Amino acid sequence: MSKPANYGTVRAEGLSVFFAVLDYIAVIIAEIAAFGLQNLLTSDEYRIGGTYLFLWVPLIFLIFLYSTRAYTHMQPVIIIVRDVCHSVGYGIVTCLVILYLFQNALTGGRLYVLLFAVLVLFDILVLRLGARYILKRRHMLEEPVVFVGAGVTAERVIDYFERDIGYRYRVLGFFDDNPKSDMLMKHYPLLGKVEDAADEIAKMGIDTVIITAPGMNKDNLGRLIASIQPHVRFIDYVPDLIGTPMSSITVDTLFSEKIMLMKLHNNLAGRRNRLEKRLFDLVCSVLGGILILPIIIVTAILIKLDSPGPVFYNAARIGRGGREFTCFKFRSMFVNGDDMLEDYFKEHPAARHDWAKYAKIKGRDPRVTRVGRFIRRTSIDELPQVWNVIIGDMSIVGPRPYLPREKERIGGSLSTITLTPPGITGYWQTCGRADTTFEERIAMDKWYVRNWSIWLDLLYLAKTFSAVVDSKGAY
Repeated sequence: MSKPANYGTVRAEGLSVFFAVLDYIAVIIAEIAAFGLQNLLTSDEYRIGGTYLFLWVPLIFLIFLYSTRAYTHMQPVIIIVRDVCHSVGYGIVTCLVILYLFQNALTGGRLYVLLFAVLVLFDILVLRLGARYILKRRHMLEEPVVFVGAGVTAERVIDYFERDIGYRYRVLGFFDDNPKSDMLMKHYPLLGKVEDAADEIAKMGIDTVIITAPGMNKDNLGRLIASIQPHVRFIDYVPDLIGTPMSSITVDTLFSEKIMLMKLHNNLAGRRNRLEKRLFDLVCSVLGGILILPIIIVTAILIKLDSPGPVFYNAARIGRGGREFTCFKFRSMFVNGDDMLEDYFKEHPAARHDWAKYAKIKGRDPRVTRVGRFIRRTSIDELPQVWNVIIGDMSIVGPRPYLPREKERIGGSLSTITLTPPGITGYWQTCGRADTTFEERIAMDKWYVRNWSIWLDLLYLAKTFSAVVDSKGAY
């Protein structure tokens, strides 16, 4: 029986052409717009040769973008943004060198270079992410895949794929001897047992198989991969390393010994990375502080009018290296809040359990003022912490700022969490906020510190706005 046409490969090649055309258009638009703006802002007339405009400059950017596998692989949106930024940076430098060597092809200035750099990055990201969003929403140009393993791991992987616009997979079904997930079985067909996978996959003509069985025996996994590999282009599998810091891993292959050696990097131990994070914090806090200044002034006036007491609530928090610092927040509670809390527990004993578990009171907290409820729901109460960021006590993105009395409860995780300053926002704020237990917050903060990158900070900063708009988990 002949192998069926591989429609997955045809679709992938068509998608590569589609995104390459989008990137080409983005570069052309950026070039023309940069020259138009420069001619508008200056008295001189600038131009660029047609060959450079429509061929060489776009080609340079397409080469760098292709080298990141941007046209051939589905990736998380954070990786897409990172790779586009790197590719655009390399493209700009290369163009500058070429234009310097061939000055007769261009009459321009520094303003053009600055405008073009900003516009080409903006245009490529907008067109790329916009197109991916539309394709995702309309279920267009999806790649068919099958899973081996139908348990909790598969649920988590599919949930991530559904939420991230970088992935457009159409799940055809699962192979599993004993499916653990009722939810998956309600939405997707069971295609057979694991031993049937290779024969059935050979008939499908698909490119990608995803193995989500981290508990599978090593020998069984090896045989499964060997039986499937001749029939597909890609095999993705989840190793038994869930929870291990993976974002900074590099892999060396010891060929003669058939051993894979994984190196875990502590990103926050590097001086350059700490400097990069500090510069990110300073730029965001200074620029953001200027923008939010009117909000801070109005909020301060409302707090004074709403209830007696100071505008700010200054409390000790655990900072980098375990040292304590003064954390600034807008006051959102009555000044006799502790006494009110004890009275509330006497009237509502069940609330003490929530307090012990979440360190929050679900529902209406009697200590919170009218203005306090609003500024908490919108996270405006945390805006004064921008000053903590400027002076270096906090970061824009980081672990939760814990209370000194929580040191014992944090336990041995404290040394990991305090490798970096606490953040105004972070993993737990954007992925659960007050809906998470104390132990879950600790696990989230440890994961963040171990997997830190500037791109992770950008991702959580973007997610913060969504969480605030939804008022998710804010009490």
